[in-house]
Amino acid sequence: MKSILAVIGLLLSSSSWAHPVSFKGSLGIMGSQSELLSHNQINYSATHRFAFGAHYLRRPNRETDREAGFFTTNFLLKRWNGSSYQGNIYALQGLGGSDFSGRGRLSGVSGLQFDIEDRELYFLAKHLESYNGEGSDFRQSIVRAGVAPYVADFEGIHSWLILQWQQNQFVDEDPVRDVTPFIRVFYNNLLFELGQSLDGVTRFNYITHF
Repeated sequence: MKSILAVIGLLLSSSSWAHPVSFKGSLGIMGSQSELLSHNQINYSATHRFAFGAHYLRRPNRETDREAGFFTTNFLLKRWNGSSYQGNIYALQGLGGSDFSGRGRLSGVSGLQFDIEDRELYFLAKHLESYNGEGSDFRQSIVRAGVAPYVADFEGIHSWLILQWQQNQFVDEDPVRDVTPFIRVFYNNLLFELGQSLDGVTRFNYITHF
């Protein structure tokens, strides 16, 4: 019984909601916002191993915003279920358009994500890259670790403390790296994170599922 409850807790935990593929028939809307980059996405999980969706990225610029949009397919490649933990590997592949290189181009996007968690600790690493016929025009790598200061009931208010390292690189530019501490709050079908990087960049993330 304890093992069953632990697995249920993982499926309902706030960090599980960041998965690009969720339970069958679910619709997930999520995004990350900052003055450097905005990334919003929507995913529909046709099965517990496959989802399709759409991504929109925008890079604010003094002269003109740079944008990219993609239709994607998302796959659960591997899952490990323990008595009190779960680990996953996901892949993303898509097609769309991007003007991150300075002019609109037909572009592809690929991503890979690994995460492992229980109800008190979690770790996530992921990489996203868009590219066209001339090569990559955007790369993003994220590594984050979190701890729950308390374990709430399933219907209670959950919170996490998270530390994130992030690197963004646009075509013909040097990589930009920063470290951001977040506080995450999760209740029912709504999750949000608020943080400020050590360089002073405010970040806001949100996730909801239906």
